[in-house]
Amino acid sequence: MTKHSPVACLSKAALFTDLPIDLKKKLVAVSTHQQKFPKGSIIRQPDDGKDGKEVVLGIPQKGDIEGQQHLFKQSENENFVEAVEDTWVCSINRADFQKLLQKTPDLSLKLLNNFGKKLVAIEHNSVLRNTLDAKERILAYLNDLANEQGKNEVKLELKKKDLASYLGITPETFSRKLKELEKDGKIEVHGRWINVKR
Repeated sequence: MTKHSPVACLSKAALFTDLPIDLKKKLVAVSTHQQKFPKGSIIRQPDDGKDGKEVVLGIPQKGDIEGQQHLFKQSENENFVEAVEDTWVCSINRADFQKLLQKTPDLSLKLLNNFGKKLVAIEHNSVLRNTLDAKERILAYLNDLANEQGKNEVKLELKKKDLASYLGITPETFSRKLKELEKDGKIEVHGRWINVKR
């Protein structure tokens, strides 16, 4: 088993990925790493104690992140999280996180700037979804990715089904339109790598 790296673990959360290493280390200091939850134990539960209908919303896999939004807003509407097998969890307590934000203005500013970038990206994606057809949407997204990475060959980090959902189309349409774009000579597809012709 490989040694657990708290900084690498924390970096998996989109919220913290782009932070400089010194700020990540400050976050690690207020984090709990590799806490074991045996199979069947409750990892997290709502605070309101209300009974309700049980619905499985998803089964997180190794490395998945859950609940970043609760670091900023206390919510009584949280979901139950149960360990379906022996599970190791890394977490940050909301109160500790909030105290760190108050003491570390540079962390607050970096996170605020990250949120700003995300809002711009969401607005841009909304325009793409509402004004372009599926093929144009995919090509616009790939061009944006190429511009962002500064090269014509880009790697799709998201699974194709997740990317299709992000662009507001079905996975089948995404695959079909990707093939059409390749046939049109606009792109070359090599697995998860796509060469954008410009």
